Amino acid sequence: MTTTTETELPATADSARSVRWSRVLIAFVIGLALALALAVGSVFAYEQAHAGKIGAGVHAGSVDLSGLTRDQAVAKVSAAYASLSVGQLSLTLPDGTTKVSYTDLGRHVDAAAMVDAALAVGRTGNPLARVADEIRTALHGTTIAPVVTFDQTALATSIANVAAAVATTPVNAAIQSTKTGFVASASRDGRTISVEGLTRQVMVALGSPSASDQATIDVSADLTAIAPAISSSQATAAAAGANAEIAPITLTHDTDKWTIPAATVATWLSVGTMADGTYGVTADAAKVSASLTALAKSINRKAVDASFLISKQNKVVGVVAGKDGRTLDVATSVALIQGLLSQRFAGIASTTPLVPAIATTTPSLSTAAATSAAPKMRAISTWTTHYIVGAHNGESANITIPAMAIDGTVVAPGAVFNFWKTVGEVSLAKGYKLGGAIINGHSVEGKTIGGGICSTSTTLFNAALRAGLETGARANHYYYITRYPKGLDATVWEDGSAVQNMTFTNDTPYPILIRAYAVPGLVRFTLYSVPTGRTVSISKPIVKNFLPGYTVVEHTKALRSGQFYYSEYQADGQDVWVTVTVRDKSGKVISTKTYYSHYARMIGVLVKGVA
Repeated sequence: MTTTTETELPATADSARSVRWSRVLIAFVIGLALALALAVGSVFAYEQAHAGKIGAGVHAGSVDLSGLTRDQAVAKVSAAYASLSVGQLSLTLPDGTTKVSYTDLGRHVDAAAMVDAALAVGRTGNPLARVADEIRTALHGTTIAPVVTFDQTALATSIANVAAAVATTPVNAAIQSTKTGFVASASRDGRTISVEGLTRQVMVALGSPSASDQATIDVSADLTAIAPAISSSQATAAAAGANAEIAPITLTHDTDKWTIPAATVATWLSVGTMADGTYGVTADAAKVSASLTALAKSINRKAVDASFLISKQNKVVGVVAGKDGRTLDVATSVALIQGLLSQRFAGIASTTPLVPAIATTTPSLSTAAATSAAPKMRAISTWTTHYIVGAHNGESANITIPAMAIDGTVVAPGAVFNFWKTVGEVSLAKGYKLGGAIINGHSVEGKTIGGGICSTSTTLFNAALRAGLETGARANHYYYITRYPKGLDATVWEDGSAVQNMTFTNDTPYPILIRAYAVPGLVRFTLYSVPTGRTVSISKPIVKNFLPGYTVVEHTKALRSGQFYYSEYQADGQDVWVTVTVRDKSGKVISTKTYYSHYARMIGVLVKGVA
């Protein structure tokens, strides 16, 4: 049997040293732990003993707060810095100094914030840090910097009021029109204060600890100039340019000249925004146009057709040359004048007359065409009307005057003859007299200026009809008048805007000359032209619905026995058709036209005097 026995080996020197160091380390750790526990316990004990109080050595600015409660500390700090609310802010401005009291700005020390910071000393971090903080504070002390605050709303209101009082609006230069021209007034800069910048500057000054003991804090406000939109130099230059525009304007065309006075030019000009957006004096295009429109009455002239010289034997023996007409183009001329005014405004003076925009109009019958036709001109038709001279035709004046107004009229190829346009105004001033007329279906004597003129229009209508010309406007009388061809009379009248005209067109390639012969009791029209070989056939009138007229007699004591007059003339009622056919020289029909006339039956009235 084998027996195993544990044998204890003898300890060596190294192992013995290791054991001793281990025991020392353990003892140190245990001692350190006990020391920390003691320190922590001391901190806890100290904090418990000084709960709610400020640690030793803590100052708020120059105020010792050691051992004070929060309320005590707040009261002490507030009392110590009460002077912060006493004083004023002095704002130095260009126009003087504005002062605002600290009280109005709510300036005061923020004691609560300072005390809260004091209470926090030594009470933050881990226990060891707090112990170190308290020891350091107790030995060396800790000072909380003064905290100055103010009512920011009150400050903002005060600054805004100051800025509003100091700020000024810039004044633009202006231009006034005077009797002697345009005069410029001076501009003036405005000014403003940057509310944001001044507020920041004041806040820094009021809140600076270095300013805590100052009874007055001075702050200088910087102003910013605001330039006007229109400067004095701009207005002066504009006024000078406008005055340069006020000068006569001479217009010229061929050998003619017209002058627009400087006074008229001045009425065109007004102060405002120019075409390039700058301020100045502009010419009102509407006023320029109005002036040119008035001047156009002197500039414009109608083209004059060439005419013919007639011998005593009623033969064409020569030609009177025609003349071109001209018409002022107002719109284009306005632009030209505005360009001239712009040059004057810019200092570009010119004495050269301005050539306005003028359109040339040529006569319907040129001199060349008349000259070519003259040797071939012959009488191509004629018509005569005989009448009784009396009050109903103004003792023949109302027939003779319009006939003479038409005499010598030339109707160019393709042109339209217009009775009223050719005759012109019918007035007493032109020699017309009161005459008779058919008004509302009755004969009225002595009430109408030019009464009886229809003898002229009817005579010319029949001459044109027999020349084979294309007739236009035409109307028959209310009742049939026996001195006229039945169904081929042509009445004319004007009543306000209502007009009955007589027209015809020269549908031949040659000019037509109208000659009139008029003496009391007779009017004749003869048309001259280059014969085309046209022939005209006129049918016999077709009459239907014939109703014979008759006359009744009325007696009156207003007339002496044997005296009488017709207050109405009898006339047969009837519908009439007349057909006119025009053929060319080869016999080919050019036109066929049927004229219809409805004539009312009239019952005549013979008024006789009785004893």
